[in-house]
Amino acid sequence: MPESTTGRMAATRRDVMKLGLAAGVGATVPAVARAQSVPSYYPAEYGQIIEASKKENSLLIYSVLAQYNWAPVIAGFNKMYPWIKISTLDLGAEEVFQRYYADRASGSQTGGMLLTPAVETWMDFAKRGNLVAYNSPESDKLPAWSRPLPGLYTVSADPLVMCYNKLLLPEGKRPRGLKHLAELVKADPALFRNAITTYDPLNSTSARDLFLIYQQRYGDEAWQWMDAVGPSLRPEGSAGPMLQKLAAGEYKVAFFASGVVVFPRARDAAMGKIMEWKFMEDGQPLWVRPVGIPKDGSTPNAARLMLDYIVSHEGQAGFGKGGLTPYRPGVKQEEVANYTLETIATAVGGEKNLMVVGFDPGIRKDAEAFPARWKQALKR
Repeated sequence: MPESTTGRMAATRRDVMKLGLAAGVGATVPAVARAQSVPSYYPAEYGQIIEASKKENSLLIYSVLAQYNWAPVIAGFNKMYPWIKISTLDLGAEEVFQRYYADRASGSQTGGMLLTPAVETWMDFAKRGNLVAYNSPESDKLPAWSRPLPGLYTVSADPLVMCYNKLLLPEGKRPRGLKHLAELVKADPALFRNAITTYDPLNSTSARDLFLIYQQRYGDEAWQWMDAVGPSLRPEGSAGPMLQKLAAGEYKVAFFASGVVVFPRARDAAMGKIMEWKFMEDGQPLWVRPVGIPKDGSTPNAARLMLDYIVSHEGQAGFGKGGLTPYRPGVKQEEVANYTLETIATAVGGEKNLMVVGFDPGIRKDAEAFPARWKQALKR
């Protein structure tokens, strides 16, 4: 992936998911075992962070990820630091920050780590001085685009794909990309009327950025495609309803659907008889999931340990097992459930066809004009 590329729904979906082991186990871990728990290139003073984390004993993480995404990572982390009890909240992208501010204002325990794709809010968070500029000892093992701001790192770079109901669309009517979908709709508008869905970009800046990055690459041509597709489009707030309605036949096509949700469902025997998916042939968009440590987090040392683990080879492979897309070089396909960034690049014809929806300000130069132009495309 080019080094110049810079690395980005709402209401709580679940209650607190508590994972980990009871506090106090670490008191019995000998010094030799601790020394062996981190790579040799970590600084000598790293042991001070490990020792300080024993007094914290816990780590609360505000994130947008489900328990099954976190489970392999937490299991691996607790093999190294069994005294740290991990709790995660599964929240909406903007709700991660709202919860942090609310807890900080109330004086209650605050999350020691935030994980959300809300790129613009991350930039504002850092500008206000709320982000710890932590320099991970793993930093020089990571691509520059994955470290967009001091202290901000990338968890994964996940693809958004094209899905369709193959029982309702004959072979020649199955879209491969946004341009191809526009051509199919123009040729047979009745077939696709009110039968296409995607994320609602007026309710999510992350969804909006998917369209803006296409506009950045294709200019007005991308809007011509949307002018054709828009009248048949019924946006949704998340991938779950998209795929449920696709399977039920209410929708025939879902584009920019999250691969994290699509891939496991496509492997389901019943769903696999109905749905197929493809990478986007016009250019494969990738959502980044940034992670950082807030300055007023209750457990800063445990957070540092977790951040370092997340961006390590083992942590990246762990999230890969949990369904995300590791980007760190060297993580192999056989270590993950779906794809690595390298295997996606190979599948779409090379890195030139990857589009990271990340921190590049050029993506959002037309953000103010977007809502009016979007409504025009949908003819609403």
